[in-house]
Amino acid sequence: MSELYSVREAAAIAEVPAKIIRIALEKKVLTSSSQRKVGQAVRHELSVRDILFTKLLWEFPFSLSKTHKMALEELVIRRNHAVHQWQMKGPDLVFSSGEITVSVECKNIRRRLAQNVVAFHWGKRRITSDPSIMNGEPVFSGTRIPLEHVAALFRKNVSEKEIAEDFPQLSSRDLYFARLYSQLGPRPGRPRKSLQIRRKEKAA
Repeated sequence: MSELYSVREAAAIAEVPAKIIRIALEKKVLTSSSQRKVGQAVRHELSVRDILFTKLLWEFPFSLSKTHKMALEELVIRRNHAVHQWQMKGPDLVFSSGEITVSVECKNIRRRLAQNVVAFHWGKRRITSDPSIMNGEPVFSGTRIPLEHVAALFRKNVSEKEIAEDFPQLSSRDLYFARLYSQLGPRPGRPRKSLQIRRKEKAA
């Protein structure tokens, strides 16, 4: 069985606001691959195909009716070749109505999602937690740099170049994952004291 992701994780991988996925679920535009009840709440888990469908709706060049959204769901998630006026041609979507044909290129979206999924899994292996290091705060393995701190910098729109200069121990893959992770939002609970960054002035 393919891996499933929480709504927040799916939103980070798709690079869309989590509320977009929640609204799609509430309006039954999107049906999650798995649902489980935790107390009074329902936890939805989404597959990569669910995430692709959500991303396509978010990136779509024009507004779609519910009927067309359902057709796309059949194409993308259930892999039907053609539904109503829609069909898959390779990685792309094609809409035909009379003499009108619209092709929606999906190759770049698929490639980006694939990169994000790989980065997400790689990053989860890269992050470690040890009670003897930063009181168990999740850090990048081999460093004392908290993941949450770097993610917070991305949320504050600090450029990747500046973050890389402040943390030369982190690779471009580390920063890619931290940027994805930043889209999950801050972790629940009492916030920890922020690290203080002091940039050394170069000698004249």
